Amino acid sequence: MKIKPVSTCGNEQKGVVLVLVMAFMSLMVLSSVSLSLMIQRDVKLIERIKDKEQAQYVAEAGISEAFARVKDSGFASHSNFTGSLDTGTYSVAYTTVGSRYLITSTGTVGNVSSTVSAEIEDKTPTALLCFSGAGNDIKIKSLVSIALINGNVHANHDVNLYATWLTLSYLRITGKVSATNIVLEGTKYHSGGSIFTDPFDDLCVINGVANDGATVYEYATRITFPTFNLEEYKRLAQESGDYYSSSQTFTNKTFTPTSGIVYIDGDATFKGVCTINGGIIANNILVINTLEQNVSGTRNVIMATTGNIKIFGRLYTEKALVYAAQDILSVQALAIIDINGIMLAGRNIDMWDLITFITYDYVFVAPSDMLDENGEQPFGLVSWNS
Repeated sequence: MKIKPVSTCGNEQKGVVLVLVMAFMSLMVLSSVSLSLMIQRDVKLIERIKDKEQAQYVAEAGISEAFARVKDSGFASHSNFTGSLDTGTYSVAYTTVGSRYLITSTGTVGNVSSTVSAEIEDKTPTALLCFSGAGNDIKIKSLVSIALINGNVHANHDVNLYATWLTLSYLRITGKVSATNIVLEGTKYHSGGSIFTDPFDDLCVINGVANDGATVYEYATRITFPTFNLEEYKRLAQESGDYYSSSQTFTNKTFTPTSGIVYIDGDATFKGVCTINGGIIANNILVINTLEQNVSGTRNVIMATTGNIKIFGRLYTEKALVYAAQDILSVQALAIIDINGIMLAGRNIDMWDLITFITYDYVFVAPSDMLDENGEQPFGLVSWNS
């Protein structure tokens, strides 16, 4: 009997194939894991880059809001704040450097933050920090009157105030009263305010103190006044159909200019009850009955460009800059003047008549196309760093 040897080649070949298959599968698994890790890293890197870019956009939004707040409320009222968008949040901080402000905004999206800064120069005309400012004198001397003024009062010459029991008048000012020359309370300079020495100082109350006892500021620095881009106002009014090429008299008229401004190349006289939603500009403005102003747009001004604003009846502003190149005058008994905003005159403000009711509340107003005294933008962007 012959015995044939058993061949092991087939088994060996199968083992080699199995080893090769296992090695290939291991390599594929390792490759897949490595590729997956690389993809995950790339995705995270892309997400981080995206978040970083979005964080910068969010930070820039904070700078834009800070700039808008300054234009709306003035530099004096600035404060740190936070905000949010759909993509993230921002935190804004101010640092004062002389007349300039460094605004730093940090935007955060997820766990990624980006910081943007901008430097702004404050060239705000200082008259805008007053409720009432005059290039020459301010006189509030009414008989049988009630005058309530919340805000600063400054004249580049004299301020003259009086009120007295003798004529049932009352004048109350909450704010700083200053003059480049003197502040005269009553008819005598620093009389002590006794009813026996100067009865017209008896009810003139400044920050809760009457009879020459209040603190006032004399020989103070002159205030600076804004200028205006009148050609731009005119152009806008012409485009919207709210331009008048000559003097006009309006009776019971309501204006709602799409550009926010009505422009009259001449004088404007208002009779009956007239309403302006926005602002109005004329050479001279005469209010015989009632003129009411409501906020609309960004050009809320009542402006006499070359002359006076005279009030025979009632002037009311919801929020406006009331400006006359020369004088603002109350010239009739029973006048009612209720202004929320700022009242400025290049020459005099004179509220002096019988039975006048005055309510003034300071609100910062910086209409579009308003410039500083040098004809430049009052809120100057010096630099922007991303």
